[in-house]
Amino acid sequence: MTQSRTHEATRRLLFLGFVIGAFALGTSENVVAGILPDIARGLHVSEGSAGLLVTAYAGTVTVAGPIVTLFLDRMGPKKLVTGAIALYLAGSVLAALGGSFPMVVAGRVVTGLVHTTIMVVFMTAAMRVAEPGKEASAAANITLGLSVATVLGVPVGVFLSQHLAWQASFWLVAVLAAVSLLVVLAAFPADDRSEAGSAGDGAPRAGLRGLGRPELVIGICVTALTGMAALTVVTYVAPFLTQGSGVGSGLIVWIMLAYGVGCVVGNTLGGRLADGRVLQAMVGTVTATLAVLAVLLLVSGSAVPTVVLTVLVGLAYFATFPALNTWVASNSQGISPNLALALNSSAFNIGIALAGWTGSAWLDSDRPIENLPLIALPPAALAAALAWVLVRRRRTVPGHAGPDQDPAGEAHAGSPTTA
Repeated sequence: MTQSRTHEATRRLLFLGFVIGAFALGTSENVVAGILPDIARGLHVSEGSAGLLVTAYAGTVTVAGPIVTLFLDRMGPKKLVTGAIALYLAGSVLAALGGSFPMVVAGRVVTGLVHTTIMVVFMTAAMRVAEPGKEASAAANITLGLSVATVLGVPVGVFLSQHLAWQASFWLVAVLAAVSLLVVLAAFPADDRSEAGSAGDGAPRAGLRGLGRPELVIGICVTALTGMAALTVVTYVAPFLTQGSGVGSGLIVWIMLAYGVGCVVGNTLGGRLADGRVLQAMVGTVTATLAVLAVLLLVSGSAVPTVVLTVLVGLAYFATFPALNTWVASNSQGISPNLALALNSSAFNIGIALAGWTGSAWLDSDRPIENLPLIALPPAALAAALAWVLVRRRRTVPGHAGPDQDPAGEAHAGSPTTA
């Protein structure tokens, strides 16, 4: 009994370290947009140039994330994640100390290099140590850190920047990363020497096996398309609400706070729905995102219904995360779950980029801004259709056992970094 309680306490401590680390990453990823004017003044550059700090981070995460994860995946999980957090901490300190714009850019690139690796090891490790049937909720605990960062971390970072200095936001991230590192060092299970480096020199090539599996490819495509659909509206939510529905500009901050709360609720609800029912939860949440966007198009132009539906977009979209991440990790046979989730993370960022591009094109075309959800519907519909394709494959492909029977899949079988 005592040993069982000790194990549960260690697991809770480990999960706390994961959530704090994810909170740090989410704050770092998003806070720059809120303090761009302060950074620009402090570094004596234009706001447009300061915006390159966002591009440097997001671009590094998207392109380098899977590559770094692939080549470091042969390391033991504890060594991998503690080394990655330590590098993230160093990059954050470099940005905080940056006395020049190139130095701050360098710090952002360093942190972007290991962002994906940290998140995917957090997820696979959380699913591995979770109670049977609770793997999706474990994954949701990690993305919860990102969600809460949107609600709390970014506003706190902006507050510190406005009342102290813009560097204070990066120091906040550095402190959070240091706390996460200490907790992970104390609670993360020691590496199994028989697993670490077991893939040998051929690990990167071996890690690419299975990338063409339909279940994996379709799952990653659903991630990109759903993100593109939801974020087409969210990225341009301020003009959509003010110009399209007559909402007062002073209310935007409160609406975004409500949106953030909706994201947290959706993430938690999605994890509970996906426990033991990953495929059903994926289909349900992706289809719900499509439905909410369709209703949003119908009511756009009316202030109150539009605000309510905008919040529901966040709830429905964030509810897709646990099921999609668990599905991708559990269909990673032949490759590492870490690499599969790294590719899924890049797909998410590609969805963000496409959302920004299509939304910008719509706004620049002088079409009615209240009809912005119209261009979100095609990717949302395609995502829902692909999710239903997975249901059909599960019913018709002989011998196919979907993750609903074993939600953890490969992520629960052995080391989370075994290729």
